Amino acid sequence: MLTLSRIQFFLLLFVVQTGTVFVSFQHRLIIEAKTNSWVVFIIAGIFHYIQILLYEKYYERFKPGRLVAGLYIAYWSLTIVTFLAYLNYTLSVWIFPNTPQIVTMVIIVGVSLYANMTRIETVINLPATILPLFPIFILFLFMAIPDLVWTRLFPLDLTDIIPLLKGLFMAQATFLGIEFYLFFRKYVIQKVKGMPLFIYQSAWFFFFFTILVFILLFYPINAIDFLPEPLLNILKSQKVTFVERLDLFFLFIWVIWSVVAITLYFFMCVQARRIYFNNESKFLTILSHFLLIIISSFFATKDRSNFLREIIVYPQLLFTIVIPLIVILMNRRNKK
Repeated sequence: MLTLSRIQFFLLLFVVQTGTVFVSFQHRLIIEAKTNSWVVFIIAGIFHYIQILLYEKYYERFKPGRLVAGLYIAYWSLTIVTFLAYLNYTLSVWIFPNTPQIVTMVIIVGVSLYANMTRIETVINLPATILPLFPIFILFLFMAIPDLVWTRLFPLDLTDIIPLLKGLFMAQATFLGIEFYLFFRKYVIQKVKGMPLFIYQSAWFFFFFTILVFILLFYPINAIDFLPEPLLNILKSQKVTFVERLDLFFLFIWVIWSVVAITLYFFMCVQARRIYFNNESKFLTILSHFLLIIISSFFATKDRSNFLREIIVYPQLLFTIVIPLIVILMNRRNKK
């Protein structure tokens, strides 16, 4: 039986939730909420904490059947396609403009296939391998402090509720993967409630909020419209002696981070098929990886990848709030 330590659980959840999202979520949020973005994200952080607290309280009642499990597999597959398409498009623009996208796609998915064809422990321990990348990335980001203009956090305009709500909706991109909590919590052998959960929430909030604030302080608010990857441009502007272009060095870190996140999504699809459908077919695992390469390659263009990133928030709300609520209420009713 699968068992997780508390550290394994939170590392897995953190990598899944950050994934490829931390490079791009700020763009749409700032476009909608402008200088209010940092306030909006504080509100989003409160909602995130409330959500995982509710997950912790009711996870034992979350017992999906085959229909719900099948829907989650479809949702995770859509998320994988979204991540892969955006990742490969970004790599083709920043690092490998002359390399066919299918080549990078095969390499990335090949890592996932190899991991998911081996022991479960191999995948579970993958997040620990990229743990050192977190402080390295934060260190790189803090090198931009001399270029920050602190007055750019103001003025605030909290009277118009519509931009705030739109910004809050865009901030939901950082909630992607939070539903893994419901699926993995029952395998954790240590106490999670209380301080451990608060520490995880603090790490999640610090990570996303720091990136958002740095971008707000680095660029005039109107410049964000022309910078779909403002974080990469910040790193590109930094001059260091040990590497010619810091943004390229960071991109390799981001690729590793994203590959692990994508592998974990594939892992969830494989495990859901095994647990809820009693299907451990390796052929189906290989076939699903192959199909997602083909589908992701089709969407690996600027317009198509942007389209997927725009719509992914809608099913995210469905699968992290609506469906868990329905399943928990139905199981509570059946228990009575």
